[in-house]
Amino acid sequence: MKNFEDHSHLIDETKQVDRKMQSKIDAGEAKNFSEAQELVMFDDTFAIDKERDIADIKKLMRRVRKDPKIGRLGSEYSQEGDKKYGWLKYLDEQVEAGQWEEDDLNFVIEELRKERIDDYFGNVARKYESAMPIPDSIVRLDQEAEIAETLRGDKPVLIRGNWRIGKTSMTRSLETHQFGSENSIIIDAMAESAGRDESLEDFQKHFGAHTIARFIAERELTGAELEDRFEKENELRKQIAESQKSPFEFLNNYLVQRGEKVFLSLDEVIGFAEQPEKLKYLADLKGLSNIQLTIVLHRFASFESSFKEIFDGYETHFVHSLTLEEVGTLVRKPLEGTQIIFTDDAIQKIFAFTGGRPMEINNVCRALMDQFSEHKNYKFTYHAEDIDALTGKETWQFGESFRVAIDTYKRVYGRSMSDEERAIIDRLIERDEVPVSEIDAEKVQSLIDTTFVAKDESKEIYRVNGILFKRVVLDQNL
Repeated sequence: MKNFEDHSHLIDETKQVDRKMQSKIDAGEAKNFSEAQELVMFDDTFAIDKERDIADIKKLMRRVRKDPKIGRLGSEYSQEGDKKYGWLKYLDEQVEAGQWEEDDLNFVIEELRKERIDDYFGNVARKYESAMPIPDSIVRLDQEAEIAETLRGDKPVLIRGNWRIGKTSMTRSLETHQFGSENSIIIDAMAESAGRDESLEDFQKHFGAHTIARFIAERELTGAELEDRFEKENELRKQIAESQKSPFEFLNNYLVQRGEKVFLSLDEVIGFAEQPEKLKYLADLKGLSNIQLTIVLHRFASFESSFKEIFDGYETHFVHSLTLEEVGTLVRKPLEGTQIIFTDDAIQKIFAFTGGRPMEINNVCRALMDQFSEHKNYKFTYHAEDIDALTGKETWQFGESFRVAIDTYKRVYGRSMSDEERAIIDRLIERDEVPVSEIDAEKVQSLIDTTFVAKDESKEIYRVNGILFKRVVLDQNL
């Protein structure tokens, strides 16, 4: 009898789900049972139960106001003030006794449901970093390993690319995955520099001193009190100044004495582009035996001939755009443990729109799931048409979600490219595809390196890489 009863219960549940699905189709909310099933699952996941969720219901009910003109529901921060001024509709005793109007109960249940949906998708959205460097990248791992192998072979590396492509993320991930924080020094050149007016002699004496002193102090006083480490740093800075050596020579001697090597990354050196003598000094650090040197250098057409001469002997690595498979990884990894999925067709659409550039990929995902996004579209399954609904908007409609990406593309096209490179981009936009035989391979290579032109080997054509970039350029040229 028990088995029969259990089986009957399952049949009843199935019938109930079927009825819910049919009602979704009848109401025009779903075109088929597959869509209806997802909508029912979504509703059930975030459904509010009057008994199970009574504590949360009461918490919100305490914030319901008498006069909806000033906002039907006050915030948790205004609750005490609302209570003081007599704006709240229910006393604490009434809430505890469940003495409220049915209309207010339905309102609170809907608000609580919205809050839970916002929290669920908001927590996922925050995993898609919109603009900051990523210290533990899950993509470009092959390129990262290739760079690490070069450095371990005692050859200096230039990490190159345009703004926001992931140069700093690459160096941070090298630190995390390949060398470890205890064996890595990462210096932001603009933060460490005393400014443009600093003489070369002073620059050589002081640049890097603070970071290097901190690195050595933390190595020698691991686990020590902060005050002791500060004292050690000050002592080391004095030693560097008195040594008559540059901070980097001082560091190299320190490492040689211990038979150790460190990974050193100098970021944002583009700030010295108009001071080639300082760039030359930094480039010459490649001669220090126990420093595995990486210099992060923005690609800027007007300085390229100078850079080529200064950084002779460096192995250059332009940060790649992502492959289709890597786009899938970047989109789907943060979704683990959730009910949210992106179909393969949706991934393909994101790939085409962004050109495989990580910041823009994250922008798409965040725009769909951030509660404050003007483009939010909460779903458990994102299909190609959901991506089209977002990316098919006019560029001006993208608003804050894509502001940084759009501004970056404007700067790249207007400032970072040469006239000749812009002409190639314009030609590719006008014709959509251009045979390889019609464009000088040497002239287009820099655009391929920086991810803005893609070469289709099978069709032997060039095309602009990324729909968003293409549209920004078109808007610029109107």
